[in-house]
Amino acid sequence: MERIMRISAGWGGNGKDHADRIKGLASLKNALYENEEAFLGAVDLALSDLNPDDKACNALEHELEEATSAWRVGLVAGKPGLVERIDPTVQLAAETTGTLDARAGRLLADAWKHAFSMNRDPSAAYRYAVRAVEAAAAPVISPKDSIPTLGKMITAFRDKPEKWNFAFKVDSAADPKQVLLGMMQILWTNEYTRHVDPDIQAPLHVSQAEAESAVVLALTLVN
Repeated sequence: MERIMRISAGWGGNGKDHADRIKGLASLKNALYENEEAFLGAVDLALSDLNPDDKACNALEHELEEATSAWRVGLVAGKPGLVERIDPTVQLAAETTGTLDARAGRLLADAWKHAFSMNRDPSAAYRYAVRAVEAAAAPVISPKDSIPTLGKMITAFRDKPEKWNFAFKVDSAADPKQVLLGMMQILWTNEYTRHVDPDIQAPLHVSQAEAESAVVLALTLVN
């Protein structure tokens, strides 16, 4: 726990007897209680050793929900873990996307993990979100392209939108195909950290808010 949480419990015993181990656990508990991030990380680590249907997972989720915590018990890479509490409908959509498209679902699960779990990486979340859309859209838009990128698919869709049919009909206020094209362009163009900007003031990584928005947008596009 000390190694993974990057903390020191201040315990110097050897754990050879029960009383010594109890002292070590007490020291660890005190160290975790003094560090909110480490405490949450410890809970997340403990959850990862359980099965998703374990009673302890359900009990903790019930307590977190009652306390209106920002965290909930969810799945991270197929294992229980702490994830940010978001709209239940969006959460359910994310958890069931893998049944629609296996490859896109796996990529979207990775994007979700990097955006909403305890171990966050906004740039990775955004990158996996784009790849998930590419995996889902390539067989539909660019089935013969050996290296289908979202940028190339946007061009193909924009140049000949009549090649694809939609369940939605054209509305006087919004053309469904243009709306979809706009969503794809927003996702693609806002991953501005894909290449190094010569402007030294330009950010090197996308923000957490941008990553979360990208993942939710990708979820819609993949579905």
